[in-house]
Amino acid sequence: MEIVTSETLETAELDINALLDPKTMRQHGEHGWFDKGPRSFDWLLKYRCVRDYIDNYTAKSTRMQRLYVLEKVLKAGRLEDPDRLLKLSDIQAKTLIKRVWQFYIQHGKQSYARIVSITMRGFFEAHDRELHFKRSEQVRSPRLVKINIEHIPSKAEVYKMADVAGSLRNRAIILCLYQSGVRPSCLCNWTYGLVAQQLYPEIKGPVQLKITPDLDNKLNLYGLPYYITFLGEESARALRDHLDDRKKRSEWTPKASDRIFVTASSASRGGPLDLSGIWSVIKYAAVQANLDLKSVWPKVLRKSFRKTLNAAESLDEDTKEALMGHRLPGSRGNYFDYHDLDEVREKYLRVDWNRNGANGTRIKELDDANKDLAERVTTLENKNKELMIYMLAEKAGIVPMAAPEELHQIPTVDLERALRNFVTRTGRNASQNNAREATPSYQLGRRIGRSATRQPCRQKREALSLP
Repeated sequence: MEIVTSETLETAELDINALLDPKTMRQHGEHGWFDKGPRSFDWLLKYRCVRDYIDNYTAKSTRMQRLYVLEKVLKAGRLEDPDRLLKLSDIQAKTLIKRVWQFYIQHGKQSYARIVSITMRGFFEAHDRELHFKRSEQVRSPRLVKINIEHIPSKAEVYKMADVAGSLRNRAIILCLYQSGVRPSCLCNWTYGLVAQQLYPEIKGPVQLKITPDLDNKLNLYGLPYYITFLGEESARALRDHLDDRKKRSEWTPKASDRIFVTASSASRGGPLDLSGIWSVIKYAAVQANLDLKSVWPKVLRKSFRKTLNAAESLDEDTKEALMGHRLPGSRGNYFDYHDLDEVREKYLRVDWNRNGANGTRIKELDDANKDLAERVTTLENKNKELMIYMLAEKAGIVPMAAPEELHQIPTVDLERALRNFVTRTGRNASQNNAREATPSYQLGRRIGRSATRQPCRQKREALSLP
């Protein structure tokens, strides 16, 4: 075991061995898997001060992480219980916490050092004590490298991953993540009652999903009581195939509260699937689909969902955000109707989820009807144009010697050309006449002509007035 000298770290009162991660010996079970034992931090939960702090977190992974960190700090400071940690002065507590995270920084674990800082400040704040660290003392973690190598699978790549996922359960996991856009932790919490009535006896697509904070605890951060999303035709079929297979294999009689996705290993078969299980499924499918293992993880399927939404030109931005489970900012949230499920369902159906380019039977029928209607409108427009051309040609007299029956035998292309020439010629003649009438000589002649015309008329009236 590695021992770090106190002279190097200048932490004489710190138990460095407690911060190292020695490998523990675990016994194999009857199926060859390691037996699941108690957590090393379980002893902390008997203290009221720890329960008051940790109960602020609902996510299982976050709770475990915070408890592990608290345990390491206590052991590094040689403190027997967390109550003694709270009895330290602010300077003593800050010194202990700083030296713990400095240990991780020196070992190249800046991200974990930041977690130590967040955990311990939260622990003291939960007991009305706020630790202030100077700006120079704060932990700065580098940007995550995975952001730079992230690969968002295309629709074809997602379906390829689903086809080679290895089981009906894994196929359903990938397609449900992609077509619903839910967070991976939310998928772990899906229950049979969430979808049963829409899958049996027949699939009622698209399958509507009401995501609440019980399923996705991140909604509490947005202040959302729920949001609505859907499952497309292929993911709904995959989900039903998985449920039918599970009923047949394990003689499962489902209850409304039963989890949909459970573990399949021989040692812990039937237990609720957690986030690490989702990771294993996605990583395995990525390798089988010849994708880069380091650039694909569960969250990228949620981004593939958004990528497909963006490809639908007729889908407005507010609907995209609502389907993602995001709170709309400002007045946009006030004017968006979250309760008009029919409208959101129709908009979801406009998105192309199917690998073959059509989104279900209903949309295909609508497209065919629209094409037929467009063809009929085009035919009527052409016929109307034809009749209009014949009428104008006859009225303008551009074919004066032709009878109406003969006129309709002339190609419309020739009549259109003749009409254009007629309009051009008429416009040119009118322009020339207007220009000639505007000349001074034309105006003088017009006045003389009017005077000559009026003179005989006056003489005639005078003759008629004589007795």
